[in-house]
Amino acid sequence: MEKERKVLAIIPSYNVERTIGNVLDGIKYIVDGVIVVNDGSYDRTRQIAEDKKVKILDHSKNMGLGFALRTGFKEAIDSDFDAVITIDGDGQHGIEDIANIVKIYKEKGIPVIIGSRLKNKEEWKNFPKARLLGNLIMTFLTNLACGRKVTTDSQSGLRLIEREVLKKMELKSKRMEISSEIILEIHRNKFPIFEVPIKAIYKEEKSNYRVILDSLRILFLIISRIFQKA
Repeated sequence: MEKERKVLAIIPSYNVERTIGNVLDGIKYIVDGVIVVNDGSYDRTRQIAEDKKVKILDHSKNMGLGFALRTGFKEAIDSDFDAVITIDGDGQHGIEDIANIVKIYKEKGIPVIIGSRLKNKEEWKNFPKARLLGNLIMTFLTNLACGRKVTTDSQSGLRLIEREVLKKMELKSKRMEISSEIILEIHRNKFPIFEVPIKAIYKEEKSNYRVILDSLRILFLIISRIFQKA
């Protein structure tokens, strides 16, 4: 009998004391392990995660989403888990959607699964208009850098990646541009992306996305990849 595939949740977290507890409670029976990467939070994020008895990796100061994910990925590569699933700590991912992606992986062993908020156009109305436009533009440019359409939601934070895929990826991004870089690296290593439609959940939590600076970082990454292919 084939052994069950084990999934490790990686949760990059920065000042998410209002939501991290509910996220951890919601996934505890879905995944096989959890790492919270506390990215220099100065609120109660770390204390709440510690109370939930999960593994915590700390950054002494805020380093950015890219650094946080890379910290988690490095730990995962050295573990015995079969895959990681990245989950935002701010509650923007539905527990049912997380459970569905883990279930698909455990049953079918698909190496890369992305939860797409844009695949089902009915979800578009749940986006703030500026965020929707930004996501559509960044997804278009990410696909352009790949040379073909490989994703409908390049900026999704809900993604499952098998450990063997992680080992082949060369990630260098420090902040929000990590999302596009992950897609580009998966494509560069010739792994197909399987997408699952998920709900777009936007609450009152303040986004860590810095509109001008982070958009420029993503654009610079994508344009540099396009010129590398030229």
